[in-house]
Amino acid sequence: MKAVLKSMPGMAVICSTRKENPVMIDHTLINLPEIRLPCDMAWRVKFIEAVEQHARRLGIAGHFKAPRFFGYYFTGAYPVVVAGHWTVMLDEVPLMKRLLKTVETVTESRFSIASEGEGMEPEFMLVHDRHDGACWLWDYSHGRRFLEASEPVATWGRHNNAVEESGNDSGDNGPRLLGL
Repeated sequence: MKAVLKSMPGMAVICSTRKENPVMIDHTLINLPEIRLPCDMAWRVKFIEAVEQHARRLGIAGHFKAPRFFGYYFTGAYPVVVAGHWTVMLDEVPLMKRLLKTVETVTESRFSIASEGEGMEPEFMLVHDRHDGACWLWDYSHGRRFLEASEPVATWGRHNNAVEESGNDSGDNGPRLLGL
């Protein structure tokens, strides 16, 4: 017997099997309007400092240009922050512990950003838009791909630059990349 339920407004659709084990359908993006993080969250938890310190050790001069989106999760007891291709495991940070508890409270412990053990991937990661503080839970693999992406939307059809000679896109070439 299969039962489909919508857990909360803006939350994932979950199927239950006969064994009552919930199975996620496709990738999941869960809006968390109850959580707003400060735009400088990555600085507060010392992520930016850790990246710049590591870059200096590698002999790279300059400063880290913070992207718009950051990802937060826990591997075992350790908080992890992701931005672009940078992933930093932090020492225990009280602000991150509070974030973990807040996610558990808001989702009524239905979704977790913590893995069961160190070095393991969690089921979800918290994706943070530092422009407006908005937060979402995204299944780990898709959230990671989103954070590491250099292009915001994939194309289909010929190519992103394929436009008619008149300068208009007829729409026959598939969607154009957004933000480029």
